[in-house]
Amino acid sequence: MNKTTVASGTQSVTTKLAAEVAETPFDAIPGSALEAIKRLVIDHVGITYMGAVFTGEALIAYAKELGGRPEAVLIGAGIKVPAELAAGINAQLCRNTDFEETGPGTHVGPLIAHTALAVGQRVGASGRDVLAAAALGYALIARFHFARGADWPRTSVVHHRTAAAAIASRLLGHDAAMTARALSLAWEFPPRTHMASFEFKFKRVSPLAMLSALGAPLFGARGGVQAAVMTGLGFESVPDEIDLHISGYDLAVLCEPPTPFHHVSGEMELKPWVCSRPCSCAMQGIANLIREHAIDAPDVTAIRLRLSGIYLRHWLNDPAPDTYWEAIYSTQWAAAMVLQGIPAGPKWVTEERLADPFSRRLAAMVEITEDPDSTRAYFELRWQDIRGSVEIEAGGETHRASYTMGETLGSPRTNMPEAMVEEKFMEATSLSLSPEKGHGLLEALRRIEEVSDINDVAALF
Repeated sequence: MNKTTVASGTQSVTTKLAAEVAETPFDAIPGSALEAIKRLVIDHVGITYMGAVFTGEALIAYAKELGGRPEAVLIGAGIKVPAELAAGINAQLCRNTDFEETGPGTHVGPLIAHTALAVGQRVGASGRDVLAAAALGYALIARFHFARGADWPRTSVVHHRTAAAAIASRLLGHDAAMTARALSLAWEFPPRTHMASFEFKFKRVSPLAMLSALGAPLFGARGGVQAAVMTGLGFESVPDEIDLHISGYDLAVLCEPPTPFHHVSGEMELKPWVCSRPCSCAMQGIANLIREHAIDAPDVTAIRLRLSGIYLRHWLNDPAPDTYWEAIYSTQWAAAMVLQGIPAGPKWVTEERLADPFSRRLAAMVEITEDPDSTRAYFELRWQDIRGSVEIEAGGETHRASYTMGETLGSPRTNMPEAMVEEKFMEATSLSLSPEKGHGLLEALRRIEEVSDINDVAALF
């Protein structure tokens, strides 16, 4: 493919994107985008503690076994490891909660936040530099996501790794030419298999996250940082590698967005509940019905959810989860927790909670049917139009509610109130940090743009 036919003029797509990453000044990033990224960092540092408690033992042992230069803090372990390793493991621990951001690019928040924090610690970057790099990485992956269209699940793993390379290159101080080589190398690394292509006749939930091409930042973050560091040390990749593989992309969406940082400030999706994000509209319906009608969970005799067809997949449609991994994906389990008014976070997934007969009875009661319009909206990438409907029978009465994603807390149109963000952070860190330390870390993250060295904040991890 002739690269001059891919991008306007004589500049290749790879070169154009690299120049944006390397040369966009901090002042050109809108304040709304920087605030959204800061909220993402706060949210994801918090839930990483939860992931470390429930899923961190082997990954932390792996990091200790490998060793290496002490560059960045491994959250939940209190030790420093190489930035590449910290980026990957912290991102994976964050993703292992299913409590993370799921906006354009899908489940990219852990990789964005932790790549920026880890590489930032390696180089002693300022808080402003960390936020700028993260904003550029998020914007890049969102553009890849929408430019690719409906085939996004099969290509997202490449987009994730390339965004990590962009973030790392920016923080390592690479110029546009070196950044282009890093993006090319990240694009060239082999992708993982897309597990959603397979049908399973039994319970199978991956510790690397279901839809693993979307959800294994352990490899995406490490691969991106590897590409940037290798490039900085003189490793030569195939020039303009991205241009060789984007014949199916909408290049106007990828290269010429009318508002470059709209995806960051206008489409980020945080989660108020531990569950797959597009079913959050149903969780909001449950929460609102309970509050508005004073429904007591023991009085509930039936609960029906009408959702996108993806919630008929076995790991999302599991009325009897037995393990942590099954519980974080089970839509029925999330509904049972919301019905009981249990704060989202660690309390949802302890061994005691999973063994609780009443919680299990509630989960088994939840029935899921497909809403075809929501299924279409999901696969057409019209996420704000996805709808979740709820019907609860209790005390001889039937109560109904229906919300779109755009109307649901955590969406860009309906931001989580600051008090909810704080409650989520404190719940997620409650098993690792005292309330005093939790509040201290939260306040430091809220002032992240004021620090001259991100290591001053990381010292509180």
